[in-house]
Amino acid sequence: MSEHHDHPGPEDQPAFGPQWWEQHYRSHPTGHDSPGPQLVAEASDLPAGTALDAGCGRGADAVWLARRGWQVTAVDVSATAVDEATDRAANLDPEAASRITWVVADLTTWQPPRRYDLVVSQYVHPRVPFSAFVARLAGAVAPGGTLLVVGHDHADEHSAAHAPERASIGLDAVTGALAPQLWDVDVAESRTRHLTHGSTGTSIRDVVVKAHRRPV
Repeated sequence: MSEHHDHPGPEDQPAFGPQWWEQHYRSHPTGHDSPGPQLVAEASDLPAGTALDAGCGRGADAVWLARRGWQVTAVDVSATAVDEATDRAANLDPEAASRITWVVADLTTWQPPRRYDLVVSQYVHPRVPFSAFVARLAGAVAPGGTLLVVGHDHADEHSAAHAPERASIGLDAVTGALAPQLWDVDVAESRTRHLTHGSTGTSIRDVVVKAHRRPV
């Protein structure tokens, strides 16, 4: 499970298992240096604290957070992705890199050592029901903290054409996993973003959910 901006993946492994992601990153050697636009939109105004980047991929989001003063734990199931992220962060910004702890782990079984002021998960495709995955993420958010989940919208035709069915989600899979007595949902919507590949462009629809855990 991983940050995932390039949909096509290995065909000879079960979708989204550890070996699938290893082959994905080995067969897609280029990464993205820019953070996810939904993270920038929703986290820019948050005061820096501790953050969990759940499904960090090659680390662009973790570096962006660390540059803004966050102490980041960045987790991904792919050792290849984490190794590349570690090297890229150290070369790009050693000071920011010193605020990132990199972890190779399966987020469906990994037990966070603490709770975090921010838990962010973008385009992660777990092998468990997505609502169960969100519940795990929610459990890692400290009282008063923020959860940000971004995924490919079920209605997005580009994602549907380029990825296994389980790569997309709906809003209910996220909001339905958040107990209303514990959470205030600030954002729950579908957004369109535009990708440019050379001279062509593609519109992508994202599900974006941002919620605050109540302080008590």
